[in-house]
Amino acid sequence: MFNRNKSISSLERFIYKHLGYTESSAYLLSNIIGVLIDVKPSAQCDWPLLKSDIKTLWLLKQKLESLKLVVIFGENESSFKVFYVAKSHKRAELIKKAFENLHDKGASAEIHTEIGKLLGYPDTAVQYYIRLHPEKGMSDNHRAMIIRNRFYAHSLSHEDEEFDSYEKPIYRYLSRHCPRTAKLYQKNAEKRWLD
Repeated sequence: MFNRNKSISSLERFIYKHLGYTESSAYLLSNIIGVLIDVKPSAQCDWPLLKSDIKTLWLLKQKLESLKLVVIFGENESSFKVFYVAKSHKRAELIKKAFENLHDKGASAEIHTEIGKLLGYPDTAVQYYIRLHPEKGMSDNHRAMIIRNRFYAHSLSHEDEEFDSYEKPIYRYLSRHCPRTAKLYQKNAEKRWLD
């Protein structure tokens, strides 16, 4: 019989055992949780190449499949093994293809819009990201917003609504079912949490 809470706890233990109890490990778990609770249609995730032996990746795949998630491994990028997570094989293939297009064709508004949609980012944030030109320099307000939020480039005028629709559901789930991750996130006073 499927017990989602046990499977989540097992995944959390597995990630921290192999990658350490760090913000980047918590971020990986949070992205997977986002897919699990339907905040994110899909996710692109990274696993360090130094810890990417066949047995570990096979066990990771088993943990994700025990949550009724589909995982597709992609190419290695820099020092990471990339993998894509979704609730359907089709959706996992779509996000994989979108990132391949980004790599092959380069950045474009069309590709960024597609990736943003597949990652579940609010449209206001996606459009803001597309219009953002880092080479012109960031405002102090934008820098402060990046420090406050963990998951993506929020838009200046819709930050609170974007946080409420994207991060808050993930944080609520973590606070109920992944207390170690919630505790780790709460330690960082610079980043937003539930309050």
